[in-house]
Amino acid sequence: MQEQDVTPTRHGPTPGGIALVVSLAFGAMLLAEVFLAPPTPFGGVDNPGAWFPPRSRAELLVAKMDGHAFAQIAEDPTMAHTVAAYHGDETDAAYRASRPVMGWAIFATSAGGQRDLVAPAALLLTALFVGLVVLAVDFLGRALNLRVGLLLLVPVMPAMVAAAAFPGVCEPLACSLVLFGLGYWCRGRTVPAIVLLSAAALTRETMILVPLALGIDHLIQKRTLKGAWPLFIPPAVYGAWVAVVYNRIGALPTSYSPMDGPLVGFRQGLAHWRLAEFVTAAVLIASAVIILKWGTSWMVAILAVHAVFSVFMNIQVWFAWWAFGRVMTLLPLLAVVALARRRELQAADAEPPARSELVPA
Repeated sequence: MQEQDVTPTRHGPTPGGIALVVSLAFGAMLLAEVFLAPPTPFGGVDNPGAWFPPRSRAELLVAKMDGHAFAQIAEDPTMAHTVAAYHGDETDAAYRASRPVMGWAIFATSAGGQRDLVAPAALLLTALFVGLVVLAVDFLGRALNLRVGLLLLVPVMPAMVAAAAFPGVCEPLACSLVLFGLGYWCRGRTVPAIVLLSAAALTRETMILVPLALGIDHLIQKRTLKGAWPLFIPPAVYGAWVAVVYNRIGALPTSYSPMDGPLVGFRQGLAHWRLAEFVTAAVLIASAVIILKWGTSWMVAILAVHAVFSVFMNIQVWFAWWAFGRVMTLLPLLAVVALARRRELQAADAEPPARSELVPA
């Protein structure tokens, strides 16, 4: 596929302006959560990792969800004390350590993992990465020669709302890396695409589903694996990192994998659903419909592998919107791009035929 550098005509706010506003808005929300909201209760043994216990309101906020795990990576990037931080649970420690990139980003932003700076760095990066997702969606659209006009939908997607509620999670960064990687792949820029997809796999392991889907789509479209071999690199990079984790910790992250039998987790989790879960499910179903109708073939492939994966997710994922919404985080973002493609296809259908087509030969 030849690289294209076509920037569609755009009116109104620029993607950069929207991204800045989104980041500032998220930053303001997070500051309000730190200074104005009641202090977040500490989860105790359910929140192992860094800060046991937290000693500031910012640390309490970041420790609500997976942020404490990435804070642990930031404070201990060599995994020298990781097992002890997880109270001797090697499998939990290995599972958390297998997603290092968000922790490395916090490490860099906090001047080498200085404790007083780690929580503020996690809050800052959360706001910045949500804005980065806006830019990544626009980048993918431009790679497809589309003008994505619904960028303001990005910050209200389930995974982004979860980032506001539980700052320090890795999904905004993982989404950004994948979307930029997809954009480069569509432009025929294999090296940056594979680097970004590999980084995404090290940010959240479920992002490996994307190169898998691209490979399946390539095989279906081309009837050969020739040209698809770079897509094996992201899983290989993740596997190499897991080997490092095993060497340092002595356990594999797969031992902590939140998977179960077909639809077992969904049936068990459905009993716990409330309004937020049903709304999130409706968003995901609508996204799937949009991708099926107007998405590219590789978008449909990404949808398909996520659908198959979802069948085997256990109750830990299916019981709450912020859990399954984060696992399926890419689908609504791809649907936004697919809607832009719908507009372009409708515009092309509405164009009058060329004069040569009107005049009989």
